[in-house]
Amino acid sequence: MTTRPTVLLRLVVLVTLFTVACALLATLGLWQLHRAESKRERYDEFSTRLAAPPVDLDNLRDDLAADDYRWRRAEVRGRYRDLHVLLDNRVQHGRAGYEVLTPLATAGGHIVLVDRGWVPLPSSREAVPELTAPQDPYLVRGFLGEPPVTGVALNAAAGDAEWLGPRVLRVQHLDLAALAPLLGFRPFPGVLYLDSDGPGALAVEWSLPGDGSARHVAYAVQWFAMAAVLAGIGAWNWRRARHHHD
Repeated sequence: MTTRPTVLLRLVVLVTLFTVACALLATLGLWQLHRAESKRERYDEFSTRLAAPPVDLDNLRDDLAADDYRWRRAEVRGRYRDLHVLLDNRVQHGRAGYEVLTPLATAGGHIVLVDRGWVPLPSSREAVPELTAPQDPYLVRGFLGEPPVTGVALNAAAGDAEWLGPRVLRVQHLDLAALAPLLGFRPFPGVLYLDSDGPGALAVEWSLPGDGSARHVAYAVQWFAMAAVLAGIGAWNWRRARHHHD
């Protein structure tokens, strides 16, 4: 026959396990709410920066950190150079292609890589797509950001670069500092993502960040619901065990 102390010990162990499990689930729910709040703050910052008047890129410091210029509307007057960087393995609407970045020499003496958008991959990987950029000086508008995300770079960016022609460089990963010796200049630390109606624009479909908080709130509700169900099961088992052994 099971003794009363043994029964109480089992009840204590049961309550402890259910409490720890509920606390873990609730913690996961709180973590998802924190992520949702972070996403809302990030989106608010993004919206505020895009709504602000554009800054003149020539008036920005060269030593800016990424957070100082990310998502800022910018404009600058300059002339495209006859040099193009093709970022490989960029897919649009199910088609493989390149993202084309062309350096712009600004009136203030800076050089910024302008992401002009996407072009489809030619029939041969040795062929060079049509990359002509207007040669007249223009006022170029867009938003500033970090280089396009290409996943994990297993090798140095310069080591992945290959010249398809005298003025066309194909890369697998865009590391501005590593590519500077190949390009022959030190570009502005960010990329200017060209507006779709800008001079020299190609197929421009930038994927701008959304709020994204709703998904995390939904996950939080699921974790809290699981914690509540588990707490209910634990309470029912506790009452049942006490009633059975009283």
